[in-house]
Amino acid sequence: MDSPRADFNFLAWLRNSFLAGIAVVLPFVVTIWLIWMVVTFIDNNVEPLIPDRLDFFKEFPGGGVLIAIAALTLVGALAGNLIGRLIVEAADRGIANLPLVRSIYGGAKQVFKQVAAPERTSFKQAVLVEFPKPGAWAIGFVTNEDTAEVAHDIGVDLVAVYVPQAPIPTSGFLLYLRRDELKPLAISPEEALKRVISLGIIRDASNGPPGLPPTES
Repeated sequence: MDSPRADFNFLAWLRNSFLAGIAVVLPFVVTIWLIWMVVTFIDNNVEPLIPDRLDFFKEFPGGGVLIAIAALTLVGALAGNLIGRLIVEAADRGIANLPLVRSIYGGAKQVFKQVAAPERTSFKQAVLVEFPKPGAWAIGFVTNEDTAEVAHDIGVDLVAVYVPQAPIPTSGFLLYLRRDELKPLAISPEEALKRVISLGIIRDASNGPPGLPPTES
């Protein structure tokens, strides 16, 4: 005897199909929109600097981006030779004499040199930390385990952890925590970052957490 088939609910089907369509289409729309915003921003700021004889670069979207990429590549190539290094070093020394500017420039230089390094690792490990209060857990990323210059007066082994704000991880908090306060996650930093951006909606089964490197006595 056949089991009774559930009645078809057209409104429920229509709603579910609509939501499924949103889930499929919106990621593409958001990605394309962000790329377009970046390209437009660069074009609007670079195109006024393009000489009249290169007007053909202004006739299509992304022309300013191509000019910017070519210019940055040329600067990088020039900075790699002797004369270029001398110019960069002279500029560094000049900025080092400006009290406020040197702090901003020094921090920005270190960040972008790390980003440009081929051997870089964005985040060493994804962890859980009790933040902003005991009993509340947040996803954090180990950024530096060599913090002697910060923690030498404390006498405790501290680890630098960046706790991003959801859903925009470019702003957040830098915390120095004891190693035993960190709860390693069994997912990669890239997967953990997806959790932050998606407000925790994304989930995936995983194995037990890996251990942090042992503390040196």
